[in-house]
Amino acid sequence: MRKARFGVRMPSRIRPSDRVTLKQSLEYRRDKIIVIGASTGGIDALSTILQHFPDNCPPTAIVQHTGQKFSETLVRLLDKNCAANVVLAEDGIKMQRGRVCLAGGINGHLQLLQNGSDLMCQVVPGSPISGHLPSIDELFLSAQSLGSGVIAALLTGMGRDGAYGLLSLRRAGATTIGQDQATSVVYGMPRVAYEIGAVQHQMPIADIGPFLLQHCAAMQFHIGKASNYG
Repeated sequence: MRKARFGVRMPSRIRPSDRVTLKQSLEYRRDKIIVIGASTGGIDALSTILQHFPDNCPPTAIVQHTGQKFSETLVRLLDKNCAANVVLAEDGIKMQRGRVCLAGGINGHLQLLQNGSDLMCQVVPGSPISGHLPSIDELFLSAQSLGSGVIAALLTGMGRDGAYGLLSLRRAGATTIGQDQATSVVYGMPRVAYEIGAVQHQMPIADIGPFLLQHCAAMQFHIGKASNYG
């Protein structure tokens, strides 16, 4: 971790030589979930991440900025190229192992709701936030109460949606990741998140999928010493 600057701890950056390869048979902790936000360039970024996800992956919720008419097509595309079950996020869907709930172009904000021992998706009507419906910030903020049980990634995209939600998650004890500039189609959202201190780890898109899974694994794996960002 780089020395603090302006009171903010700078994120580490994982080198390509430190990448970890995970076996499909890994077991994942039941108290871990993954949340991801993406916008411009996000479809390819999500495909790169989800190709690593096995059929027993941790419960995952994603907001991808896209038009409503493309949402079902996007779900089918990602599901076809992923061992996990990718579904369109809908009210009342249970977050469970092997399931990736994707909100793209839905008519509402995706939030996570604790219902007894179950974690559920809920779609809440509302106005656009940072110009987007659904909003990444809304998803991230709804996961704050889960604290260290969350690992969150903010990917390529224009604007600032997700940056302040990611900061709230980091302050709540979550592990937070920002895609690096070199692999972002638009280094907007992750840049804002980095600048406000929301990003704990910054890395290229090829490393994010394995990193997410490694941090949810029941048995932790050493991925090498992270170099300082910059």
